[in-house]
Order: sequence, then C-alpha cells, then structure tokens
Amino acid sequence: MPEILQAQKPEAADVQADVSRVCKRIPPLWDLRNYVAVNPFLGFSSRPLAEAAREIGDGLNARVLPGLDYYRSRWIQGDFSKGDLEQAAGRSGHDAAMLLAILKGRADCPKRPCSAVPTFAQRHDRRFGTEWNDAVIRQIARWCAVYLSGGGASWKLPDDGRGLYASWVDAARVDRSLEIAGLSGWRAFARSLPEDPDRAIAQMLLKLGVPDSTREGYFYSLLGGLYGWASFLRRAPWAGGDDGPGALADLLAIRICADAAVAGLAPTDGPGSDSGTGDDQADRAEVDDESVRLVFQEALEDAFTRRLLGTLSPAPKPSARPRPMVQAVFCIDVRSEPLRRHLEVQADGIETRGFAGFFGVSLDWQDSARCPVLLKPGVSLASGDPAPGLSIPGTVKTLQVAPAAAFSFVELLGVAYGLGLAGDALTAVPGPRDREATARFNLEPDGRGGGIALDVRLDMACGILKNMGLRKTFARVVLLCGHTGRCSNNPHAAGLDCGACGGHGGAINARVAAAILNDPQVREGLTTRGWRVPADTHFLPAVHDTTADVVTLLDEDQAPPYHAPDLQRLRGWLAGAGAAVRAERAPSLGLGSAPLTLLDRLFRRRSRDSSEVRPEWALARNAAFVAARRDRTRGADLQGRAFLHEYDAATDPDDSILTLILAAPMVVASWINLQYFASTVDNRVFGCGTKTLHNRVGDLGVDLGNGGDLRTGLAAQSVHGADGRWYHEPLRLQVVVEAEPARIEGVLSNQPGVRDLVQNGWVRLFALDPQGSCVWLRTPDEGWRRVGDHDPATVPVPVGEALAAV
Repeated sequence: MPEILQAQKPEAADVQADVSRVCKRIPPLWDLRNYVAVNPFLGFSSRPLAEAAREIGDGLNARVLPGLDYYRSRWIQGDFSKGDLEQAAGRSGHDAAMLLAILKGRADCPKRPCSAVPTFAQRHDRRFGTEWNDAVIRQIARWCAVYLSGGGASWKLPDDGRGLYASWVDAARVDRSLEIAGLSGWRAFARSLPEDPDRAIAQMLLKLGVPDSTREGYFYSLLGGLYGWASFLRRAPWAGGDDGPGALADLLAIRICADAAVAGLAPTDGPGSDSGTGDDQADRAEVDDESVRLVFQEALEDAFTRRLLGTLSPAPKPSARPRPMVQAVFCIDVRSEPLRRHLEVQADGIETRGFAGFFGVSLDWQDSARCPVLLKPGVSLASGDPAPGLSIPGTVKTLQVAPAAAFSFVELLGVAYGLGLAGDALTAVPGPRDREATARFNLEPDGRGGGIALDVRLDMACGILKNMGLRKTFARVVLLCGHTGRCSNNPHAAGLDCGACGGHGGAINARVAAAILNDPQVREGLTTRGWRVPADTHFLPAVHDTTADVVTLLDEDQAPPYHAPDLQRLRGWLAGAGAAVRAERAPSLGLGSAPLTLLDRLFRRRSRDSSEVRPEWALARNAAFVAARRDRTRGADLQGRAFLHEYDAATDPDDSILTLILAAPMVVASWINLQYFASTVDNRVFGCGTKTLHNRVGDLGVDLGNGGDLRTGLAAQSVHGADGRWYHEPLRLQVVVEAEPARIEGVLSNQPGVRDLVQNGWVRLFALDPQGSCVWLRTPDEGWRRVGDHDPATVPVPVGEALAAV
C-alpha cells in the first residue's frame, strides 16, 4: 500500500467554495431529444481566452487552440499575410519577427510548464503501467447511466431521494467487478464510506493529503475524467440559475472516493513495473504557450474579416422604394444565408430578413420548450389532434433505448420492423416534424393553462414586428420560414434542427407567430400601438428543410383566396432558390459531378439513408454574425458562413433592439461557434468521436464503443471530412454590428455577460458606421480602435478597404 500523505483537516467552507468554483467551469449538456449547441468554455467566459486555455488545457488534457502545425499550414497556403501577423503582434505586444521565424520553422514556439494536477489513479498508472483510472471511470459511468435513466426507458429504479452519491455507495458495496479486476478490498472500502457526499469529499481529501493549493486543480481533473456526465449533471442547476454545484457535488464525491480506493488498494506489482518517474511527471511537462498561438489565431481571423468586410456595401442613401412583392423572414442560422441570396435573385421586389428562428414566440409545445435555452417559455400550447396510437416507429424507438430489449427488438418485431424500416426509407410514415407542420392548436385560452390571452398575443405581435424591423412597409405576403433538418439513424438529429427553437424544428413557432399576426383581434389592437398593417397583408408560415434545401409552405388553407397567385409565384421562386443552393452545396458533399436534375433526389435520399454519417454539414464553417440592414449584405456571397440578423439603428432610439440582439441571438451564435471550434480542434475531449462507434445511452446521450464517459459536442463527421482533414475552419465569431461604437459600448456596460465575451476574446466585435463606411474593432486593452489606422481622428476608411492594413 503506498504511503498516504499527511495533511491538516481542510476547512469545510473552503472545500465547498472550491467545489462550487470548479463545478461552474463545467458547461451544461442537454439530452438527445433537446440537443442544442453549448459553448464548452462557458464557465471561463469571465477569464481572458489565453489564460482560460492554459487552465482548461492542463485540467482536461485538452487543446483549446489549434496547434502550431495548423497555423504553419495556413501560412504556407497564403491564408494570412505578413501584414496580418504584424498587426496582430502589435495589438498583443509580441515580437513580429520572432513570430514569423516560428511560422517559417526557424524558431521553436515558446514553452510554458504544464500545471496539471493528476488524479492519484493516474499517478499510479504512470508509475506501474496499469489502467486503474480508466477502470474506475468506466464503473462510475455505468452507474451514472443506470441512475440518471432511472434504470432504463421502461424499467425504473426506486427513487428514495438520496441522490447519485448515496445510490452509488449502495451499489459499490455489493459490486464485485473492481475486485475481480484486482482491486482487492473494494467492497469493504465502500462499506466504510460516509453517506453524505460533502463529508466524503472532506474525508478523502484528508486521507489523500491533498494540499489546499492544488485542491481546485485536483477537483477539475477528477471531473474532467467524466466530463460528459459532469456536463449532463450541470444542466439542471445552470438552467435553474443556481450557483451551487447541485448533483455535481455527488459526482465529485464518487470520483474522489474511487480515486482514494485506487491509491490505497491498487497492487503495486501489476502488469507494468515501477517506471521510477514519480507522481509529478505531468507537472514537469512543457507545452506551447497559448498566448503565442492566440496571435496566430488573430492574424488568421484578421485576414478572414478583411475579406468579409470587403464584400459589404456602403451605407445606402435614403430613397422611396416600391412595396415589396414578398418579405421573407428566415432564421439567422448560417444555412439560411445561401437560400436568401438565391431567393432574392429570382425576381425584383423580393426582400429577405433575418430573425431568430423561434420568431419571438417562447413556446411550451407539448411540454417541450421551443425557444433558445437562454430563455424560458412564456406561453403554452398543446395540439388539438388526438394522441397517436401505438405505432411501429414508436414501439421501435421505445425498445431501442430500453435495456435488454435493445439487443433483440428486431427479432421481437420481425417482419413488422422490416416494414417500419421500409416506411422510414420511403418517408411513408409521418414523423413528429411532419405532425407539427399540420397539428391543430387554439390560441384562445382553454382555462387549463393553455392558450394565449389576447393582451399577451398583442404584446407578442408588437415585439415580433419591432424586432424584425417591420414597421411601415408590408408586402402582401410576409413569409415566416422556420427550419428543420432530416436524417435517419442519428442520435444527434436535434443538432440539425433550430437552436433558437431549443433543438427542435421551427415549424410550430412559425405557425404560431403567423397565427398571432393574422388574428383579426390582434390586427385591430396593433393600430392602437402605432402599426398600420395593410388589410391585404397575410403572414404565411413555412419550413426550410436544410438537408435537402426544400421550403414547404404551411397553413396555406388559412390564406385568403385572393392570395392564391401570390403563393403560386412564391412556390416557384423558392423552388428555384432551393435548386441553386443544392448546386452550390453539392461539391462539399461529394456530389459535385452529379447532374443538376438529380440533385433534389440525391439530397432527399441522403436524409433517408440510415447509413449516411453526413446528411448535411449543418452549421460547419460558421464564422461571422452580422447585425445590419440587409442593404449592407445583399448581393454578397457569404458562403453560408454568416449569421444574418436584421438591424436598423435608426429605428432603435433606445437601443432596446440592439440590447436584445447582443444579449440573445449573438450569444446563442457564439455558443454554436465555440462548439464547432472546440469539436474541431479537440474532438477527443470536446466532441463525441466517430458516429460509427456511437452507442445510445437511452435518451441521455451517446458513448463510444461499449462504455465509458458520456460524450459531448459534435461528431467527427460534423467537422472533419471523409479524409480526416478539418472541414470546419476554427475561427472565433466575428461580430459586425451596424451601429456607432458608443451605442454598442452602452449595451456592453449594461450586459456584463456579453461584455465578458468581448473583453476576454471569446468573440471579436466590430462596429460598422450606419452613416458611412468606417469600421472599428473593440480591443480588450485599447477599447474601440479604428480599423486600418491608429489615429481616431483620421479620415474614415471605406468598408472595402477597411482591413487592408490589418
């Protein structure tokens, strides 16, 4: 038995404070039914990126920024220039000549010592060549899966209310698996553990002799071993606004107890031999300095933003415009940008706008939140259709996530299952998305908590129109187009849907928003609030299938008969735009040589193919968020890489719309951006590996192979090409807002969470002059800095040349 260090009994308050601080570093993770993108660095947003990268990298053995080889390859390809490097170096205070020598391979990147605090099981493994750390992680992960699924989809564990830790202790006292593996005395150790998780943590800290100075780092390493389950447990307190650790304290107690067991019970004459390297080998390792790599990242992003801003149009001059033929409002999702661009060229008079895809309707639909996870549902509606009866697809889904039956459900259903598969392949069996496109609902309150009161509907209508920027001019048809993805045999299918709708399709939000805006009582009330919506304006819901780029009009029977020609013409325009987008996307999906006439069929086939690991690229390559008038981006080919939100500073005198955009849609976009960033740079830690090895853990998530930690983030196939190369380009979100710097700064001063993202370098923020072509960059040290020069009194820089000197 190895010698256990002696230490003073830690103060309970200090330990609890450390536990809380470490648990806040863990991001939340949603279950598969509601899977949404999450910023994996959420708990570090109040810290500068380079500083956080060091702590995350050491604590999780992860990479937060790309490695030096990546930047060297981008330099060789000419993706950023010497001028880009010099400007980035000047902002950071680094020596440009030294950085250039590193890129050219003439100098090594400066190193820093790794400050990781390994677990005691890791120290034992390094010393004796064993694998006890993995063994206890797998044992704990199995129990998390059993406990958090309640025992399974249909077979439930009794809930005595004692929590995860107490239930694990009960199981550990009779579980022989670790003893069989060689951890003699495991059950006796488990019987000696206290019932309370806080007492267990304090007791094990004393037993292991963990110094106060390394306690936080040690806790972080423990939770890092079960990063996925820790993230899943973090969701509940995060969503409830609770600063406490919640059930994460239980998981930490389990981890430290298991770690102490290995330290005290693991044999020292295992398969390996004492390497003699000691327990602190990791502490002496060195890694590339993140602050240097961050300069290369800035230079690469400067080059991208220079090209982005060079495509924008100058500020338009005020002029009278004819009434649009149609106003089409799409989600800000980057997949909407190509469709909007190709729709606008179908005919003069087509106007498109960008708005968060829940269309301002924070909806609880059938006990499911249909709004961004930053918000709470404000209204509740239920389907008026009868509940669906027993169906083959429903039975199959239940059995697939059940315990033992998952291995035999095909045999149990036999031919019926085969027919179900055929129905899926031929799309003969309607799924939940299809039902939501036609489900009946009633806006009127039903006396049971459902429905929406008239005054609430009127408030919602005003908010929708105001934040969409629809004020004086309304087309005969205003299209509200939500979006959804389609794929088969994909546990993370919700990740292809609308993040603004809580990881669900946006059809029901679009339908409810349109119904509210078409409501005669609401239309009458709008006149008292200053809106003059023409009597012949009809709000028409639709849904954009992003996998096949097909737009389906919804609730057409609710449109007045005299709109029939308008709708027929709109269908033709949408079909033409969809065909153009498919042709644009085809090469990235390996369909570049296919005849254009077959692309529609081929794209639909991908969505039904149960063996297709990459039905679409979803939001891969996202890199920018532009809040501006469409006039600034219309005609620009943004390559499906930009979130586009309509914003006109002239109609926002109190900056309320600007505040909303920066505090909600921009933050959601940054979550998406950083999830793709992290899943690309280090898929092992922040992603979920290859889809070919995914196994569902009920509806909770997936693991790889036959067990282990719950996986977070995106599959490798979502960010890497078939050749293993990175398809997603890891760039931070470049936020361009058409507003004066002073107005943006005012919003930041009142929104500390948003200010943290900007000030600490998690996003980069640019201001675009609404009256001219000046561009400013918000820098952490210098505040607002005119892009392309150092003197704020110099002549404004035209947009197309704004970053020419960066």
